Amino acid sequence: KIYIYLDGAGEAYLDDLRLVEGNSDDGSQPNLLRNGGFETSLGPDWKISPNLIGSARSSNPVHSGGASLHVISSEAGSTQGSSIYQLITPALNPAQTYTLSYWYFTSSQRARLTLRLSGSGVASEHGMAGQENTPAPLFARLQQGTATRADLRAWHLLHAIQSPRQLTEVLRQFLENHFVTQVSKTQDYFDNHGYSAADSELLSVRTEFVENLRWRDALMKPQVTFEDLLRISAESPAMIVYLDTVSSRGNGNNVANENYARELCELFSFGVDNGYSQKDIEEISRAWTGWSIELVNPANEFNPFAARSTTYLDPTVTGTGLNANTNVVGVWACNYRSDRHNNRAKNIFYEWNAAGQRGEAKRVPARFGPPWAGQPYGLTLPARSGNSGMKDGYAILSHMANQPFTEEFLSVKLCQWFVHDGFQVGYDFTDGVTSPEEELVHACMLAWENGNPRGQLRSVLNVIFSSDLFRGHGGSLQKVKTPLEFAASTVRALRARRPDDTFTAESDGYSLYNMMNRAGRMRPFDRAEPNGYPEDAPGWISGGTLSERLRFVQSAMMPPGMDGKDDAGAATHIDPVGLLQLSLPAASLRSAPAVADFFVRTLFPGEGAANLAGYRAIAVQFLDTADDGKNPSPLAALIPGSSDYDLRIRGLAALLMTTQRFQEQ
Repeated sequence: KIYIYLDGAGEAYLDDLRLVEGNSDDGSQPNLLRNGGFETSLGPDWKISPNLIGSARSSNPVHSGGASLHVISSEAGSTQGSSIYQLITPALNPAQTYTLSYWYFTSSQRARLTLRLSGSGVASEHGMAGQENTPAPLFARLQQGTATRADLRAWHLLHAIQSPRQLTEVLRQFLENHFVTQVSKTQDYFDNHGYSAADSELLSVRTEFVENLRWRDALMKPQVTFEDLLRISAESPAMIVYLDTVSSRGNGNNVANENYARELCELFSFGVDNGYSQKDIEEISRAWTGWSIELVNPANEFNPFAARSTTYLDPTVTGTGLNANTNVVGVWACNYRSDRHNNRAKNIFYEWNAAGQRGEAKRVPARFGPPWAGQPYGLTLPARSGNSGMKDGYAILSHMANQPFTEEFLSVKLCQWFVHDGFQVGYDFTDGVTSPEEELVHACMLAWENGNPRGQLRSVLNVIFSSDLFRGHGGSLQKVKTPLEFAASTVRALRARRPDDTFTAESDGYSLYNMMNRAGRMRPFDRAEPNGYPEDAPGWISGGTLSERLRFVQSAMMPPGMDGKDDAGAATHIDPVGLLQLSLPAASLRSAPAVADFFVRTLFPGEGAANLAGYRAIAVQFLDTADDGKNPSPLAALIPGSSDYDLRIRGLAALLMTTQRFQEQ
């Protein structure tokens, strides 16, 4: 017999279940299991025990064909009496080798899927055949909703180190910081809705992960606009909880919560005190009432009007327990509550007199110049009820996404992100007094305005990357790295692929978090303040934070097993000698000038030789000096591959990476 069960309450999807003779399955052998693709009714081939009585065929998700098996368990299984099972006929031969294969997907519950044969046959748990209790890969756990915030940070950092699409990763980090949310606050929300602390963390991490996947998908589209990205943020359960629209009500005498409306104006689009008033915030907050979250079937995750899931872990529960969150199978998603919406008409970006009477629409200030100056930008929303009320929010996003205030604010932020600190909101583009920074912001705004559709991110970035400020000799090393950027670049700078597909520098992602936390309390996905982490130097540089950076580099450069290595994490491995051997001819490995030139060029790209002459001289001197820092000890006298040579090279890399130059980018 074959048994299918979970090790606790939870759910999973199973498809393409095959058992064949032999030690591999190329698809040509007959399947010894009946209805292993679950394309027809489960009975009579599959028997379902009481703890799995809610299990049924599902059309989404599937691996192939039209259906999969949705396994829903109310309690742990172990054998025939607590499993979905099938008697295999004819009987299997104990002397024969068989191959079991299947596709599976687990959802937001933590229960582990197990398939096993009765007796002493094969057991396959969590998708790893013959390896019980083996965790799923990192990305799979994030997809399944079984990942912690440490997993999410590791995934984020590994992409910063390993991804060949570095611009996409830099932009995703920009969006994560611009549209900041806090996993701890989402966890508190789920804590208060019946979940255990452990499950609350898994659920809250999933909201952050889905948001980031949506941003990545959007960034891969050539014509992605800021409005597209703004919508993703607004629809994210993480944002809906973080800025309290989840509980905001505008029906009856309820007063709408203003948090999201204020940050939408101040931090996400227009910028501080830039084109809006408190009255506008109040009107926007009323438009946002009804945006909440709900537990829906996975197929309805992106349908904001979907009804609450009616699939239950244990459908035999009676009373209020049946529909308790912990008994409902589904995913938490953006969901519109029309009964909470303020249905009246709304007037945004208008002038109002002391008597509360609406006047003319506000107009774009003269400082913007053409084509914006003097244009009215008032927005009137009609009275809406039912599901149509959600159009209020989308209309506001569409309207605000392409106003000159937003074009200016986001252009300034992108210029500061990619060029240097010191750009500012509030340039007067008409006063005849200008600067390269002002001209670049204005050019970005024109690219934004003239796109079809407007607000295409790639058009704005093209202007920035083509500018003299970005491409000129003075454009290099003008930004201080954040702790995340410093940690990732420490590994990435000396990372190259060896012929055996291993790398000269690697990390598990987890090991980098302690340094980020110590060097300025940078905790990705868990920023309490809605303005995001600082994007300029003063927020990150002090005597204390610099000492943590130096400590991290020195630890990362140590060989495995040396005291102090744990400061960078035992899983952070950097082999600068291996990188040298891949990059220089063997005859140059003992040449201090050649080795110094290589590391200076590698660690400080984009710099002219004259700027780096001092660093090169220090590097040569270090390579030809003994470990005591005084007596001569030529590198030429050391043998590549020896411990003395290895420590000398590691010491040089650490020396250069603790200089001011490596703190910059």
